Amino acid sequence: ESKDGVELFFENGRSVHGDLLIGADGLKSAVRTQIVGNLPATYTGDGAWRLTVPTDRLPPNLLEKVMSVFMGPEGHVVCYYLRSGTLLNFVGCVETDEVSEESWTKKFPWEQLKTRFRGWHSAIQAIIDAVDKDQCYRWSLFNRSPIRNWSTGRTTLLGDAANPTLPYLAQGAVMAIEDGAVLTRSLGMLDSIPEALQLYQRNRVDRTARIVTQSSAN
Repeated sequence: ESKDGVELFFENGRSVHGDLLIGADGLKSAVRTQIVGNLPATYTGDGAWRLTVPTDRLPPNLLEKVMSVFMGPEGHVVCYYLRSGTLLNFVGCVETDEVSEESWTKKFPWEQLKTRFRGWHSAIQAIIDAVDKDQCYRWSLFNRSPIRNWSTGRTTLLGDAANPTLPYLAQGAVMAIEDGAVLTRSLGMLDSIPEALQLYQRNRVDRTARIVTQSSAN
């Protein structure tokens, strides 16, 4: 980074130069590491199963067209429809001592999913039975404390790169959308990129820290 711009270097040897770098590269952000270093992440004790099922595989009117929440032993399940009701999303958060990779693409055996939710509501059983058995994902949930400074002269962070949020308030994606709106507005208000990035950060840091903290408390 220089007073005139920022250069980004890739593993393949390529580089690009621009006026501004926005690190919107998620909770494993390489850009955040450049700004604040490797920050500790603490395992919450929870893992999250995630699966999607085409609704034509499910019994008609299995669930209402609203968000459905099921509470059970050492866990809960949230279900909601996607793609105009053609797909059902299932997220099952469970307590587990089995710590795995923090990844959206880590697959686990269907049989383990079925066993974990044995005895739960019949709708849960129908969803689990209808899923592609090689498409069951589970990732370990880690907590990260809020950071107060995520901008330099010409580099800033957005979304989970800046404020990684546990799913227990269902606001993580919303924070990224808000970040994008405020960053755009700030860049439009000021000619100086460093000043615009500080304006953006000042207007986001307290709100995002509150969301992160409350989600962790939940």
